[in-house]
Amino acid sequence: MAESSENATAAPVPAPPAAPAPATVLSPAPKMSPPANSGIPSRYDLHAKWDACLDLSIHRVAYSSLAGAFGGLILFHEPSMDVR
Repeated sequence: MAESSENATAAPVPAPPAAPAPATVLSPAPKMSPPANSGIPSRYDLHAKWDACLDLSIHRVAYSSLAGAFGGLILFHEPSMDVR
């Protein structure tokens, strides 16, 4: 038999979720941030991202070129022949 609305009890209302505790340790500020008046959050600042990307790329190309040149000189040098 189906229960009548008179006998049905109301379901308990769940308690609202507790607010998370505030963080005591602040995360470090990003190296490059947009000007304060631009209103762009630092994670969306494409100028700073491109600057960092180009800087890293230039360093990697320069260092790998130097390492490759040095490695080539060491590995592929011609033995000296002393012919008199």
